[in-house]
Amino acid sequence: MYIISKIKLAALITVFAFLSASLHAQTKYMIGGIVRDSSSAQPVSYATIGLIDNQNNVITSTLSDENGTFNLMADKPGDYSIQISFIGYATRILPVRVLSNTLNLSIPIILLNPVATNLKEVTVSAQKNIIEVHPGMLVYNAANDLTNKGGTAADVLRKAPILNVDPQGNVSMRGSTNLKILIDGKYSGQMARNAADALNMMPADAIKSVEVITTPSAKYDAEGAAGVINIITRKGRKNLDGALELTASNLEQAFNPRVAFTIGKWNFSFHGHLHQLRSKEGSTYLRTQPGNGSDVAQLEQQVEQDNTAPHGSGDFQVTFSPDSSSEFNLAINSSIGNWPGDKDIKTITRSATGGILEQYSQHIDASERYLSGDFNIGYFRKFKKSGQQLNILAQMAPRKSEAPYYTLISYMTSQPQYQEYNTNEIKNREWTFQADYIHPFSSTGKYSIESGLKAILRNADNNYQVSVADPDLEGIAQIDAARSDRFSYKQNVWSAYMMGKANLPNNWYAEAGVRAEETQIQGDLLQSGTKFSNHFINLIPTATVSRKINDAHTITLSYTQRLTRPSIWDLNPNANASDPKNITTGNPRLKPEIAQQAELVYGLNRVSGFFLNTSLYVKQTNNAIMSFTQTDANGISITQERNLASNKMAGLNLSSSGSITKNWTVNGNLNVSYLNFNSDALQIVNTGWAADINLNTTMKLPSHYSLQVFGQYNGRKVTLQGYKSGQYFHSLAVKKEIPDKKINITLAFINPFSTYISQKVVLNSRSFESSESNRYYSLAVKLTLNWEFGSMFSQRERKKIKNDDVSGPPKS
Repeated sequence: MYIISKIKLAALITVFAFLSASLHAQTKYMIGGIVRDSSSAQPVSYATIGLIDNQNNVITSTLSDENGTFNLMADKPGDYSIQISFIGYATRILPVRVLSNTLNLSIPIILLNPVATNLKEVTVSAQKNIIEVHPGMLVYNAANDLTNKGGTAADVLRKAPILNVDPQGNVSMRGSTNLKILIDGKYSGQMARNAADALNMMPADAIKSVEVITTPSAKYDAEGAAGVINIITRKGRKNLDGALELTASNLEQAFNPRVAFTIGKWNFSFHGHLHQLRSKEGSTYLRTQPGNGSDVAQLEQQVEQDNTAPHGSGDFQVTFSPDSSSEFNLAINSSIGNWPGDKDIKTITRSATGGILEQYSQHIDASERYLSGDFNIGYFRKFKKSGQQLNILAQMAPRKSEAPYYTLISYMTSQPQYQEYNTNEIKNREWTFQADYIHPFSSTGKYSIESGLKAILRNADNNYQVSVADPDLEGIAQIDAARSDRFSYKQNVWSAYMMGKANLPNNWYAEAGVRAEETQIQGDLLQSGTKFSNHFINLIPTATVSRKINDAHTITLSYTQRLTRPSIWDLNPNANASDPKNITTGNPRLKPEIAQQAELVYGLNRVSGFFLNTSLYVKQTNNAIMSFTQTDANGISITQERNLASNKMAGLNLSSSGSITKNWTVNGNLNVSYLNFNSDALQIVNTGWAADINLNTTMKLPSHYSLQVFGQYNGRKVTLQGYKSGQYFHSLAVKKEIPDKKINITLAFINPFSTYISQKVVLNSRSFESSESNRYYSLAVKLTLNWEFGSMFSQRERKKIKNDDVSGPPKS
């Protein structure tokens, strides 16, 4: 089997290499330049630049980056025009000539003149590459992927480079779920509550792109051992932009309105999301407890759950730009919903001889009802010196949720029923204050220093009460005082960072920085009188060195240190005993984990639009926070997060994108890694290889039809106590565009060749062995109607709070 696995892995790498080699057959000509403000000489970020031929046809378009730089691709030599436009500036049109012997044409700096009146609409449309390489990150342009229509953010991240998303929406990067997900640079309260649920609440149509940052610099919060994901949403910057989207399928229904408009120096935008999601799962669970070479007990369970979760969210933003160098921003986001977790369980326990000790059926009513909000206010200022800027931000995030459960156990004998009810009310309030400043030491921005201060103040309160109606107590419901309490938790994080950046001779680039974070934690169980506290200071160094060999080849070496703090979900001792044979609980004694990572990246980015990103990385995690399960003599398992092990990881990432023909594009990702878990406390060593691959291809057909096929396979992965088997996901989609009506109709088939996705989870220890076979029913046919009105959407970055410093709740 080991030899067969190596052959399969070699075949995958060979197929991926062949695909990559075949994509860059076309030769294109690159036209580059820089856009600046004519009065201040500052870069104009996110200006729209279009390449137009002599028949007035738009060949391609792009957006200038933060430094005002842009690159366009021409298919052949000839005479063209460059059209540059941005709100608040007069449109400029420049003639350019591309010669056959010039692959890279650099045009002079383009100056835009500010105007007081609104500009007329400039219609420039083109498809960017689905995946792009930027310094320190890979960018997945989700807006260009037709199968995302009608989907959610979980569907979008499933196709992004390096990432993996399981059927429940839990995201991992290079095998680790300890990562931070930002929305427009901001860590939202909804993501803090449960990232998987939050991703299922966010419509794919609202997403412009996804930034995957594997080695974050010192300007990012130190939290997120695996890395950072930043989801960039669409925003309108014209007089009126908007869209209405309707989705219907056998598993979900959604309505997603989106509108943005500009009045003078004011810009308003709103994203709404109403969603009803059906989640159907089943599992077969078997656990044995060996003793003296034979089984002394066995637990068998059949679990079925079928739930429908109605939920919604809204995001409203107001931006005021008094001039071209300053901006005020107010953003309000709110989420509301009900995520039920009802289950039906059939349980049998057996003795070592096979006799039935206990047999019962159980029904669990569980749900999480919540209301959360994020209120952001910010000020952004550019100074006269190019690249000099100040950003001040503040955020308040109140959240309230109820997550009770009721369980009813009916025995197969005449024994009375057992009932248990657990109330679980959580209130959370968070304040964040942040200031960032960039100071260049020259007009060209060759050398600069970036620094910042940040404070995060968190207060959480969890009031829970357990009532039990036990047959031994004549079935009368009584409060279980030992399992009821009020948990109060405070966490304050104070941080500062400084980093230097330098553009050196011979196309060398270097940056280095350090981030200091002080964390104060205090917890209090009010009824039992138990208190705990912790205080620690972390210095987080980061460094990157890059060499641009030529216009196509770049090599980058990066080092970063990251940490993961325990959150209230990790620490909260309120035990979930809805299934009395499998209990989960928090651990107030948790300490943060520290990870160190080094990465060597080779990037190939040809003028044809083809790119290949190759990354070799190693990572060492100490004091790792890991899920640990143990059983007692009564056959009851208890699962909680523990600081039990260190783990090492080494791996290779390949990401590629390009065009096979003019109308056929392909992109894909391959991740191969080796994991080594080592726990001296448990005397456990577990090692193994893992491989994940996905391929995504789109073909434009006549009459404005498009076809897309996507496939993903996540290989077997080892864990501290066992392993998870591989699983696959695939989809097909056909889209019909009606350009004059700005209507898109998409018919998608999700996992059309399988009724459900299966995955096996195996755990082994000295006290037990368990095997859980899960079934995730995901077969769906989905129809989506999307209508866009007003002018096209163009992206302008919003500066937001980046609370990427705490771990999220445990994954289901």
